Amino acid sequence: MSAIESQAYSVLFPVLLDLQMDDGVRRFLGSGGRSLLFGETAQEYVSGKMSASRLASETLEKWQRFTGTARELGGPLLLAADADISAVHRLQGIAPALPDPELARTMGVVELEEVCFQVGTAVRKAGVNLLLSPTADVVAGPNVWLQGRTLSDDVDRAAAMVGAYVRGVRRAGMASTLKHFPGHPVLLRQPSTEEAVVTESLEQLRAGWPAFQAGVDAGADAVMMGPAIFAACEPPVAASVSPELIGLLRRELGFKGLVMTIDLDHRSTIGESSLGEVAVAALNAGADLLLISAKAMPEIPQIVRAITGAVAAGTLAQERLDAAAMAVCALANRLAAPYS
Repeated sequence: MSAIESQAYSVLFPVLLDLQMDDGVRRFLGSGGRSLLFGETAQEYVSGKMSASRLASETLEKWQRFTGTARELGGPLLLAADADISAVHRLQGIAPALPDPELARTMGVVELEEVCFQVGTAVRKAGVNLLLSPTADVVAGPNVWLQGRTLSDDVDRAAAMVGAYVRGVRRAGMASTLKHFPGHPVLLRQPSTEEAVVTESLEQLRAGWPAFQAGVDAGADAVMMGPAIFAACEPPVAASVSPELIGLLRRELGFKGLVMTIDLDHRSTIGESSLGEVAVAALNAGADLLLISAKAMPEIPQIVRAITGAVAAGTLAQERLDAAAMAVCALANRLAAPYS
């Protein structure tokens, strides 16, 4: 395998639905893959609760065995899971419960930070080192995607909670991810299955950015771009493939960490493109890590060919792929360092 192919694998972030070290996972890690996301079923995602069968079968020892084997195969890795106050807590049963949203909103920031520290400490013992949380979106109207899944509808309160979460898990030696920039205050369609458009102007979107800024200032390691199409962009595109929005995240909020996409096959993100085309577009826009849904995982070889072909054709700069791969590697290496 060429060095450029290995780099292409290193910027992909596939979702695993269970703790099975199958041949596909082994091939991915053996080819240069550096990141895995432990996902959940659609029913678990909607309900926010892990199934009874999963809770019975996924013991701490099973988590440690899988994550340990993954690191033996791939070296320092980003091993990620959701741990949301208002949505999915993937390591339910392994880590302490997060407070329900109403309780969390009444807690002082020091108390909430301590709860998040305890959760992060337990998650880290399972071998996971990156949380795809907290959600920093602030809902300001109808929202079929995020209604009931955010921290607070009050921007200042959301900002305080985001900061507490990030500081807590960081103190536990964990990395955190702010999602989903630049915010989705109103959304009338499901971005995963429909063309969902955020119609607010950039000035209107900026009203919700204090919650993201609080996370950046607290030391969040990654930011996930949103799935919807933003009318404020010219031309309107999904955030995960928008150089304008990723540029604003870097310049206005001063974020210097890892930028990741949402699932590339979300309808609003992929549009009429192939997975390979949208992967190249995301890298060109400035994304470093490309989320690949469980159903799209068989397409990883095709995505890798598209990335390497784009570099060969000059439609993706080698320097851009280098920078993305380096960002992934740097965070994985930092999280692999001994922590006490």
